[in-house]
Amino acid sequence: MHLILIAVDGSEPSLRAVRHAISTILEGLSAEIHVLNVQPVIILLGEFPVPDYVLIEKAQKEQAQAILKSACSLLDEAGLKYTKHYEIGVVSQVIVDYAKKHSCDSILMGTRGMGSFGSWVLGSISNQVVHLADVPVTLVK
Repeated sequence: MHLILIAVDGSEPSLRAVRHAISTILEGLSAEIHVLNVQPVIILLGEFPVPDYVLIEKAQKEQAQAILKSACSLLDEAGLKYTKHYEIGVVSQVIVDYAKKHSCDSILMGTRGMGSFGSWVLGSISNQVVHLADVPVTLVK
């Protein structure tokens, strides 16, 4: 059985990645699905009052659950079983580490379509995952 990690961020391309996985499985691929959302580490710069990290973490958990809900509802509609999970960390590294830890055979994710300048300045999560991963990565536009 093929183990697919679908990394979702709430964007339309990530939902298209979920739909792509669904169509591939419905066409006959025997697969187990893991759906992962990674919330980035929040680093406050400048002169701010001491942040309440418990509140920040709670907000990140709520955001992750909302993102996972939209992706998982597509899987529910298709009648597919899955495991969902969220983590907080450096997004590309967490995705790759999760894939290794759970022995995923491939990673499926959307691209945000920032364009060449945005990717050059900010870097692209999908590009980083492609370079860090030891398994095939499928990017869906």
